Amino acid sequence: MMSTANNDHTHSDLILCRRLLWFWLLIRTVVWVVATAATQPNAPLDLIEWLAWGNQFAWGYPKHPPLPAWVAGVFATLSPGDVWGVYIASYLLAACCLWTAWRVGLEFLAPRQALLGALCLDGLMYLTGDTSEFSNNVALNVAWAFTVLCFVRAVRTGKLSWWLGLGTSVGLGILCKYTLGVLLAPLFGYMHFNGNARRHLKRPGPYLAAILALALFAPHALWLLQNDFITLQYAAERSAAERSPVTGWIGHLKNPVGFLVAEALLLIPVFLVLAPLVRRPRAPRAANLHAECEANVLHWVVLGPVVLLLGLSLATGCQLRLVWGSPLWTFVGVWILALAGTDSPIRMRWACRAWAVVATSMLVCCTIKNVAAPYVLNRPTRVTYPGRALADEIARRWHSHCAEPFPIVAGEAWRAGNACCYAPQRPVIYSAGFMGWMAFDPEHTPWTDDADLLRRGGVLLWDARQDGDLLPDAIRARFPSADTQNPIVLPYQTRAGIPPDRIGIAIVWPANDRPVSKRSD
Repeated sequence: MMSTANNDHTHSDLILCRRLLWFWLLIRTVVWVVATAATQPNAPLDLIEWLAWGNQFAWGYPKHPPLPAWVAGVFATLSPGDVWGVYIASYLLAACCLWTAWRVGLEFLAPRQALLGALCLDGLMYLTGDTSEFSNNVALNVAWAFTVLCFVRAVRTGKLSWWLGLGTSVGLGILCKYTLGVLLAPLFGYMHFNGNARRHLKRPGPYLAAILALALFAPHALWLLQNDFITLQYAAERSAAERSPVTGWIGHLKNPVGFLVAEALLLIPVFLVLAPLVRRPRAPRAANLHAECEANVLHWVVLGPVVLLLGLSLATGCQLRLVWGSPLWTFVGVWILALAGTDSPIRMRWACRAWAVVATSMLVCCTIKNVAAPYVLNRPTRVTYPGRALADEIARRWHSHCAEPFPIVAGEAWRAGNACCYAPQRPVIYSAGFMGWMAFDPEHTPWTDDADLLRRGGVLLWDARQDGDLLPDAIRARFPSADTQNPIVLPYQTRAGIPPDRIGIAIVWPANDRPVSKRSD
């Protein structure tokens, strides 16, 4: 009788907590999207880059695998001439991370603890303010989270559906960012050292998951082969550029310690939510030994990737970038509560109050930062750039002669990317990806080249403050018919007294619709 009553109580708690979570995820997504769109008049850097790539379907892009660009391109169709559709994608993915934390938490915690193990992530910058800058890291977060969920469920249940889900998550995750391997190594280690997990190696599930993951990755692997492994070259160059100037064993020690300290500081709001629920860990009772043993997977999930990254930095001296911590902490709340959590009603109420304060503070601080940054820094920020005004002015000049929309924007990556993202027809970008430099080549944008630009026409953009108002001679030699226009001068979208941007522009008219005369340099 008592057991039945406890089960009924747990079931009612589960239903209530599930409804509360879904309600909050809806509210959270709407509020963050609206706040971001209202306080970021222009898209941030990574979003511009990914959406500019996503305007053109490919199995790979100059710096990274393709899936985030596809996601950006699809959601951008919700907002022609704007980017708020991509903000929706970003915060939906963040909501998925909270849901996976809740779902994994139910494997080891009571429903109310699992709910707070998910809600504490409202204090994590990677899943709140930083999410507005859609990137491969935002996409990797959710692929990483679903990989953990499917792995935990596959190991605990042995069901083939979860193994296939694991293969899908891994395959799509590698199409987001190769660093998913930092998670796969600890998961493989857990399967090797845990007897309950190791028994699955005698069954088809893990091997079908591996085959499915490889099948999803295969088209991108073929693209890599055809494009001289350009993304791996970028990763190698990026890694070399991120090495610390400090040499010797001090540099090897300084980099991992600095990364760990910075990540710990970002986790402070999460810890503030969890603090009322944390008690001293107690020795597991005999009846719970099996559950405690199964919960060890959380050690591998949370600590394994961190230890691997720190060990890599310690051994090689490479500097770990802060954003590499983005996917590491989705399950940190579940892990802490499984290790040393209490479900005391009084402590639960204190934790809920702390969560409300932290979640509100994160929203307020991030929105204030968007508005106040130009005043504090006394310089423009990416989110105050006049991207839409630039696209509109280019369209006005282009349509003075051509009825069709301009198909290609070439040149300096930031300005060309803004024009591509804010033009309703989503033209393709032709750029080498260098911010501030007039450089473009087909190796970085295999979907177009000089011949295509000369045939279909397009726009050349550069930083006129740096390179002057006239088309650089090296580019003039490649496009002798380019019509150099008066520069575009546009104010930033802030009242902070920032000088306007000055954009050099030349138009290459379509080959079959070229004016008889053109402006010369």
